[in-house]
Amino acid sequence: MLLVDVQRGHNVYGLDVVHENVTLTLLYGNIFLINLISNFMSGKLKTFRLALVVLFTLIVGGLSAQTVKGTVKDASGEAVIGATVQEAGTKNATVTDIDGNYSIKLTGNNKLQFSYIGMKQQTIDPAGRTVVNVTMEDESTTLDDLVVIGYGVVKKRDLTGAVTSVSAEDIGQVPVSNVSEALTGRMAGVNITTTEGSPDADVKIRVRGGGSLSQDNSPLYVVDGFPVESISDISPSEIESIDVLKDASSTAIYGARGANGVIIVTTKSGHEGKTQVNFNGSIGWKKVTKLVKTMDPYNYAYYQYELDANGAYGNYDDLDIWKSVDGVDYQDEIFGRTGLQKQYNVNVNGGSKELKYNIGFAHNDEESIMKGSGYSKNNVNAKLNAKLNKWLTLDFQGRLAFTKLNGLNGGADTNESNAANSIVANTVKWNPVEPLVSIDDSDDSNDSNTRRNPLERLTDTYKYQERFSQNYNVALNWKPVKGLTFRTEFGYGWKYNKVDQVWATRAVTNSKYGYNGQPQALFERVENKNWRNSNTVTYDNNKLFGGRDHLNVLVGQEWSSSQDITRTNISVAFPTSMTVDEVLANTAAGTALPNTGNIEAQDNIFSFFGRINYTMADKYLATFTLRADGSSKFGKNNRWGYFPSLALAWRISEEGFMKGTQDWLSNLKLRLSFGMAGNNRINSGLIYPVYSMPELKDAKFPEWNNGNSGMTTPSLLQHGKYLYNPDLKWETTITRNIGIDYGFWNNRISGTLDFYWNTTKDLLMQVDIPSNAGYESQYQNYGKTSNKGVEFALNAVLVDKKNFGLNFNFNIAYNRGKIEELNASSPWQSSNWSGKTLEQYEDFRVEVGGRLGELWGYKTNGYYTAYNPATGEGDLVLSANGTWSLREGLKDNSYTMFGGLYPGVIKLQVDENGDPIKQRLGNTVPTTSGGFGIDGRLGNFDFNVFFNYSLGNKLVNGTKLANSFYAGSSRNYNLVADFNVNNRYTWIDPETGLNLGRPSDATITSYGGVDQVMQRLNEINQGKAMYNPAGVSKMYLIDYAVEDASFLRVQNITVGYTLPKKWTRAINIENIRIYFTGYNLFCITGYDGYDPEVDTSSKKNPMCPGIDYAAYPKSRTFVGGINVTF
Repeated sequence: MLLVDVQRGHNVYGLDVVHENVTLTLLYGNIFLINLISNFMSGKLKTFRLALVVLFTLIVGGLSAQTVKGTVKDASGEAVIGATVQEAGTKNATVTDIDGNYSIKLTGNNKLQFSYIGMKQQTIDPAGRTVVNVTMEDESTTLDDLVVIGYGVVKKRDLTGAVTSVSAEDIGQVPVSNVSEALTGRMAGVNITTTEGSPDADVKIRVRGGGSLSQDNSPLYVVDGFPVESISDISPSEIESIDVLKDASSTAIYGARGANGVIIVTTKSGHEGKTQVNFNGSIGWKKVTKLVKTMDPYNYAYYQYELDANGAYGNYDDLDIWKSVDGVDYQDEIFGRTGLQKQYNVNVNGGSKELKYNIGFAHNDEESIMKGSGYSKNNVNAKLNAKLNKWLTLDFQGRLAFTKLNGLNGGADTNESNAANSIVANTVKWNPVEPLVSIDDSDDSNDSNTRRNPLERLTDTYKYQERFSQNYNVALNWKPVKGLTFRTEFGYGWKYNKVDQVWATRAVTNSKYGYNGQPQALFERVENKNWRNSNTVTYDNNKLFGGRDHLNVLVGQEWSSSQDITRTNISVAFPTSMTVDEVLANTAAGTALPNTGNIEAQDNIFSFFGRINYTMADKYLATFTLRADGSSKFGKNNRWGYFPSLALAWRISEEGFMKGTQDWLSNLKLRLSFGMAGNNRINSGLIYPVYSMPELKDAKFPEWNNGNSGMTTPSLLQHGKYLYNPDLKWETTITRNIGIDYGFWNNRISGTLDFYWNTTKDLLMQVDIPSNAGYESQYQNYGKTSNKGVEFALNAVLVDKKNFGLNFNFNIAYNRGKIEELNASSPWQSSNWSGKTLEQYEDFRVEVGGRLGELWGYKTNGYYTAYNPATGEGDLVLSANGTWSLREGLKDNSYTMFGGLYPGVIKLQVDENGDPIKQRLGNTVPTTSGGFGIDGRLGNFDFNVFFNYSLGNKLVNGTKLANSFYAGSSRNYNLVADFNVNNRYTWIDPETGLNLGRPSDATITSYGGVDQVMQRLNEINQGKAMYNPAGVSKMYLIDYAVEDASFLRVQNITVGYTLPKKWTRAINIENIRIYFTGYNLFCITGYDGYDPEVDTSSKKNPMCPGIDYAAYPKSRTFVGGINVTF
């Protein structure tokens, strides 16, 4: 008997082995076919053949039901845990175990599909094999990457516009608490600035400079297809990618809102396969990076003595005792604590072919460096993708964000009339020691009996904010035939902001609401609702002309509506004995000022848009886009704006004549684009008259009320502060771009080079109008600006070995703006950054031929010195009665600007008549910015170091200027350390303690005459760098406070360690990584203030950027954390 075993791995014997008079028994699994054929030579040949057909049918069936085993590993040889192994075309699937092993019993003659989150899917035909081992590759980060563009995606290799991207992997390398930290310095042409260090600080994002002058230049933010005002409430752990559209060929599809660039944030989606859980937790510490250096107790007391403070700090012989006194540094008292930061987030991801899901929760709380300040944020993100049937799919996305904030934001956050009187400003200028006797100043509200130090005021100040936002987006996709997709989306968003603020007795010293010395309270509520609906049809055909060409057509319609409602309640004159808690519990105990409310007109936009992408022979690409937007912010004759764009690209590396370069040239593509985009970022309701209930100070009362006799609430509606303008129209930006994408040696070196020229016309300008018109200002269209620049980005894979890798990235952007046309009546703009601290502002000049940020003021020329007859040097002559005058023949009227003529007073550059010359001091907008970094891995260790930099701009050190002179009630205030007595001009003779700058008759006599007094002044002030602040009682903007703000910053350093797989497998965990990160570790700069990126002025007036005054200092952060994947 011959046994034929047709199980796996054995042969089926051929007919040549079947002999006469032999009984053939076939074993098939557990099935026996016995005596199928007996006596082959008996003549029953047909029967035998029929039996063979049946036999081999069973054999094939047995083979198709085979069991396949194997191991799935990654490129480094590590096992992939939880990879999905599925029989193609069926629901039959399994997942790999902790060793990467799998086993699956096939139900048919099908292929196997291997998939895992973040890796390329592979399809393999087992072809009768019982063992199939697979090595999976990471998803490509090169030309096959998908880049999100408006209402769709495109392969990176097929881009025709200027687009920059950051992936989830890039963000995940460095744990950050907000999105802006993840983007800073990492994208050429995208400038990100955090204006100060508070938890609620404004983040300015500018794409290629921005073309508006008086309006917001922020880009449009789009999250999962939904336009939003900010991305600060999105957890970085939930972000899949961030794509920045920079030229009009990319942004024109967004029309009305794309003029300043578009930032598209895509959150993580579910993936088919095993459910994956990722947890990340960290804890960090924060310390202030830098404080402003001020005079110590001795130098302060010396300065007070020079001011003749009536002996408040002792006689001259007693001043040395202050050298042994530490004094109080209120900067350290307010900002000196160690902040504590805690973060954790959980993400659950998985699904099947029918339903994929991603759900994430993130929590972030911080006790900030300023006493009483901190925040807590909670974010929830859910994303579902469901396949309803063969033709229909449903997408749903929901985001919830809830934030609590405590404490003040900065100097502008005050109940004072301006930032000069704020708590933050007073931390620098407050006297470090108290006087030995009480001092009464001319300003009663600031004498030593009523003045409150910053710590007292902060203790009596309460501020609490709540912010809750929710966004929902649902979309239905219908694909009736291959290549044709209908999509309809509906989105809804709702935001609610709550602000409660109380100032108890010690915090009400110079309030803008009046009623000093009595508690006050403010309660504000802001609500926003927005709706959106879009409907698109997409046709995609990649089989044109036999597969040579690819056509993609998008046609769509969209409408959106948004409305803000604001309500504000202010109460004053609470009983002086009431604490903060008592005011909050008894809000009716105060006197209510008139409630103010603002229900803004709806902001409605109705749009039509379309886009055609055509690719020929995978070498020639063209994109045409057109969008029409109708906005309710403009009158009926100017309501619609039309925004076309055209982009062409040539993939030169695919040409036949480039075949000889294929060994080293991976990609070379030339891009050209031209297009238009719009801007309508002005308030709603400016095209028709608006009326409101005014604040009490602006109220107009009925004539019969005798001019408000005993009346606390106005009874008459008044028109708003803006004069309506029905002729307003779109602000339009035209962009031109030429770019090159390059890649060498299989894209181990890759990057982009772009040149652009943007012009913005019909600027939406806010114009002041005569007060007798009854309005404050009006919006008008006039002016034209341009931005020209170049951007360069480089990415290099330096080493890519199994146990060692090293990457380098670098980007740089140069942008220079210009005002081409402007019809303003006056070129001067006033920042008014410190109220009445300066005599006159008009410190920015906006005119044709100039740039935004042109700073004007006075250049110093040393200081006045006493005349020396022997050498002929010096400026001033002392008369016998103790007064000073200019020497004969000298024309210099600088002293008229600073309050008096004394030696040591500032001299300015003057004209031939001796009058000070107001001149350009620099520009506050940087021309060059970028970043570079290096990251790598060594065994299980990984690291990341990143730097960002900025060049070519000035910054007004307002803190230094405001604390550099004596004026009025500033008598008791401290000055910056530049005015320590060993560095500045002084009037006090160190040997006698007598004042030679303002000498008495007795002093002149004791020195033997005026010549000897002048000679002695020159002797004691040899080599002194600074002027005498005791002789300066008025101040203007001078170059002393205008500093170079260029910097190179160590943005972050991260070191991580991933535990070996064999350790984590033993506890059924896929991955554990421990990391340590430092942020803002070091900054190389010549700027003397808190930080060279601070900007506290542009939010108030966009045409006056680059002032640093009363800012919340930035901090240095150290974080340690752990990431676990199950």
